[in-house]
Order: sequence, then C-alpha cells, then structure tokens
Amino acid sequence: MSCERKRDPAVIKHYLWIEGMIPQNFLTDEQLLQRLLDVPEGELKGSSVREMLNGMSQNEAASMISEVCIRYAENRIQRGESFNTSQRIYEHFGTRLGNAFQEMFFTLVLDNKYRLISEVLITMGTINQSIVHPREVFAPAIEQRAAAIVMIHNHPSGDPQPSTQDLDITKRLVEVGNLVGIKVLDHIVVGDGKYISFVDEDLM
Repeated sequence: MSCERKRDPAVIKHYLWIEGMIPQNFLTDEQLLQRLLDVPEGELKGSSVREMLNGMSQNEAASMISEVCIRYAENRIQRGESFNTSQRIYEHFGTRLGNAFQEMFFTLVLDNKYRLISEVLITMGTINQSIVHPREVFAPAIEQRAAAIVMIHNHPSGDPQPSTQDLDITKRLVEVGNLVGIKVLDHIVVGDGKYISFVDEDLM
C-alpha cells in the first residue's frame, strides 16, 4: 500500500470500521479528522483530506498521520519482542516515517537477546554529524543497560538511498558502540514505501 493510499480517507475509515469504532462511511472526511485531532467543528478547511492537511501546520499534519498509522496501520514491535529482520523493523516504522515531513532519527534499544527495551527519538530535522551525536544516541542505551541498538531514520524525499553523510554517521556510531560495548545491529533508512538496511546491503 502506497503512502498516498494510507492518507486516503476511505482507507482510514476502513481501519476504524475494522476496529468496530464506526460504521463504514458514517463519518465525513472533516468529521473524521476533527475526531482524530480533537479540534472544534469548522476549524478544518478544505474539501479533501489533502486540502485539510495542507491547511494545518506541518507538526499538526504529521501528528495526525502518525496517530492514525500507529493505531491502525503499522505492525508495531512490542516491548520484549525480539529483533529478527530489517523487514520487521520497517513494518514498525515504515508508515510513520514514510509520511513524515522532516527527517527523524530513532533508536531501538535492545537487551542481550535483542528484545525491545524501548524506542527513542534522538532528533528531528536535518540529520548531520553535529546533531546525531554519539552521546545522544548511546546515553539512553547505557542508562537502560542495553546490549545493542538499531538505528532508523527517514528521507522525506522518498528515496532511501544512504547519503555519504549517512555512511559517515553510521561508521562513527558503530565505532563508538564497539568502544562502549553496545553493538549497533543495523541502520535502516526509510523512504516512500521502501527502505534500505545497511546490514542487508553490506554497508556496515
């Protein structure tokens, strides 16, 4: 399913209908977004979901998309579940990050059996070496006595091909992980309906 299809109001309403929350075709697009965003009647402007999203701030639109995806689309990794493949990680993040308006860098903090301890948002905005600092990446993992982490970030352009900067950041963080005894298992870059795993592509 494409990112645009996931934004389709009919698809969103279908998820709600499956969950037994509303009868199919009961809510208009405007009513649906009002309920999801908890905004007063008449505050949303536009004749389609796209027009209403365009009338919001980026943060408001991203919040709405993220909330719908978290509840009704993504196959979320649960605390205590073991990491096994890059595809499983993509299923956890793909919808949120594939629809995000700006870059976001997350880590999954894992125990010695590669089970999920927590998910941590490290930074939002343009990803570079000064923002993705080893201290910020490894501090939560050290605090939670992690054995490993997985790094995930998105490219809002839709193209998940790693940049030179992505490669440099990954190399640096792997080296730091080796020094502190926390293994970096993978770095996954999410694009529009697709992803690239550094491990699968032999990039680390």
